[in-house]
Amino acid sequence: MSKNKRKGFTLVEILVVLVLISCGLLPIYSLIRNGQQRISRADSRTLATLFGASALELCRAVGFDRAIKIANDNDFKELKDVADKNGYEIIPNIVPLNVEPLPPGAKPMYILQVQFVVKAKHQKAANPANDVPESKFVTLIIDPRHNYY
Repeated sequence: MSKNKRKGFTLVEILVVLVLISCGLLPIYSLIRNGQQRISRADSRTLATLFGASALELCRAVGFDRAIKIANDNDFKELKDVADKNGYEIIPNIVPLNVEPLPPGAKPMYILQVQFVVKAKHQKAANPANDVPESKFVTLIIDPRHNYY
């Protein structure tokens, strides 16, 4: 049998096909991988937003007196435990602010600045630019015993 009558592929033909296939598949793989990372970050931000918004709503619902001591509140501890089980940390920061200026003879009035920082505890990306950032949530709560008009 002569070489020309043999059927099959040569090594060069196989290498050319492999190069063409890899040039087509690598960009698709890269797109899929980046898409999965973005979905994971969006999911993390969504959960952080839900926990932060829940903490703010809890402070608004319990009122001025309980919001000052929210870290010791049972409802907040329960929310914090749920966040902890899902890999998030909720850090409260409650600051009473004086209302100034006051008319002569008025008793001191306070507004609470309520801030919560929600951090993902275990989700660190290989690239620091892709890390899930801290989410900060801030609101003001007015003492209803005072009239500001």
